[in-house]
Amino acid sequence: MRLKKIDVLILAGGKSKISLRRFTNQENKALIEIFSPGIPMILQVINSFRRSKYINRIIVTGSEAVNNLVNNRADLTIPEGDTILTTLKSGIHLLFQEAHFLISSCDIPLVTESHINRFIEECNRFPDFDLYYPIVEKETYQNNYPFPELRRVYANLFEGSFTGGNIILVNPQIIVKFERIIAQFIHFRKHPLKIARLLGPQITQKYLRKYLSIRDIEKKFSELFIGFKGKAIISSPEIALDIDKAIQLKKLREILGEKIR
Repeated sequence: MRLKKIDVLILAGGKSKISLRRFTNQENKALIEIFSPGIPMILQVINSFRRSKYINRIIVTGSEAVNNLVNNRADLTIPEGDTILTTLKSGIHLLFQEAHFLISSCDIPLVTESHINRFIEECNRFPDFDLYYPIVEKETYQNNYPFPELRRVYANLFEGSFTGGNIILVNPQIIVKFERIIAQFIHFRKHPLKIARLLGPQITQKYLRKYLSIRDIEKKFSELFIGFKGKAIISSPEIALDIDKAIQLKKLREILGEKIR
């Protein structure tokens, strides 16, 4: 079966954390170069999506500096909003007629077209869902990136420990219809226990006792987002590896430098 090409909205707005800003002298994370001098992260991410056989339009939302940089690489650029949610909403009018589109962060420099293709192909194995969220097994991630500087936050579920990824396939109507709930999930996205509490006391108790399953979460998603279904997708560790802190960037430069030598 031939997959239909889909659009991607790359979130390239917001300021870097203070430690990262001081280390790179760059206010916008999207413009940070893994090597100095080198290619800004946003261009690396755009290039990976452009090489994917499943991607149609690439839409970037960022600051004026970012949008000017990517103007010839992206199909469309739009100004960033004050928050992630307002930024998403500003892109929805371009994507509302689509059945699904991808949302991606700009700070996943190790993601290649093969990781993107694999994620989309895996989503396609489970038709009729409205949101596909990538999760990465702790063991898989640590086997590939066993460095304390690149450690992740994990949710301990019945099936094992998992961290979340940075590329989501979603039906745009979810964002329009459940804006308030989505704002809460975005705010607590790096705090598994707080996310569990948003899902209700039963989910929280199961999570604390470590017998909350992936299926429990998927079922609760359907109850919370009435009329829509969500699916967790086991994904490549590169989709989870992002850059928030200076120590992460330093370690990544070290790893890539060793590979090049």
